[in-house]
Amino acid sequence: MLIEQAFFSLPEVLHGSGYQQQDYESGIVGAFTLSLLQVLNGRNVPNPIGCLQSEKMFRTGGDFPGCTNPRYLRADLFVDVSRMTVANRRLAQYGWRHNAWLEGKFLRRPTAAPNTHSPNKTSAVASFAADLIRLAVLVPDKVGGQSIAGRYFLHVYDQPPEYYLTFRARIWCKRICTEGAQKIMLENFGNEPATMRRLLGDIGNLSVSLSVTNFVARPIVSAHRPVYWCYLTRIDSVQATLGDRSFNIAADRNVTSQNEDSLTRLAAHVASRLHIAPDSRETIAAPEVENDEPDAALGQQDV
Repeated sequence: MLIEQAFFSLPEVLHGSGYQQQDYESGIVGAFTLSLLQVLNGRNVPNPIGCLQSEKMFRTGGDFPGCTNPRYLRADLFVDVSRMTVANRRLAQYGWRHNAWLEGKFLRRPTAAPNTHSPNKTSAVASFAADLIRLAVLVPDKVGGQSIAGRYFLHVYDQPPEYYLTFRARIWCKRICTEGAQKIMLENFGNEPATMRRLLGDIGNLSVSLSVTNFVARPIVSAHRPVYWCYLTRIDSVQATLGDRSFNIAADRNVTSQNEDSLTRLAAHVASRLHIAPDSRETIAAPEVENDEPDAALGQQDV
């Protein structure tokens, strides 16, 4: 819930007098971190900087059991608020979690005319799919227990998102930009165009179903540029399937699996195959660098 509060202060950090203008993807994550620090300070959290870690590895040392080589996959931002000691089962029903993993994307074309479509939407779509899959599958959890991890995808645009994403060809792109509760299906990657498959990696017949809640902070008018359309997608439940293996993280935080090793095997499959390969990067955004690194699940008590 603190993540959501910080999100609605993001326009102030991006545009308020006395704040520095942000031009890069890392700047957007940095701006969000400043907004989150304001929320933590407002709650009188001791040493709030100690709650935050950028480039947090999904697994310590990049060790995904089942992967031949380490994969140093990282989330853009990790937040640990377990020491606030306000959590309980009732509060968890509103989305409170002991920690949060956040990926961010910032799409912009500073030299292009407003309200014009990007000529390279595939790159953005591939990077969005990769981030959602990583949040769904790579965040540490334990089968048979209850998840303590919040999963968030922050995506910010300098014009309405339909100018960067393929709404008609991929309905999930439209749904992550639609306010409120949505169902998202990420599947049939083998049927994607060759460019998309090359960017995303060979992830086979992996299928990921997400229940999400989208929060939106968009301008009323856009006469004074730059101006940003801000979206925060919170993943409330996950069901991932690969062949005869699947696992489920329900909205009530229960983590279940069809086979005992399904979560581990799917994480290894994604870690070893998913990537954003170098491609002709348009100047729509900061250079898309693969986030590479991870960490073991925190041994926090139940909320």
